[in-house]
Amino acid sequence: MTPPSPNPTNVPRPFLGVNFAACRVYGRLYKNREGTAYVGRCPRCGKLVQVPIGAHGTAQRFFIVDCGS
Repeated sequence: MTPPSPNPTNVPRPFLGVNFAACRVYGRLYKNREGTAYVGRCPRCGKLVQVPIGAHGTAQRFFIVDCGS
């Protein structure tokens, strides 16, 4: 019996949890392919949110964003 081959789709994608305050909804920002930022949109109003990844970042995983809707 051969072991199953590694499947990259089973690897969880890094994300930040975001509370879009103005729209009162939770969403996620996922790391982009380049690994330079977390990117996503408010699920209600669609506003684009980008959080850059830097050398002196934070270990915090949940944020509050004012999507301004």
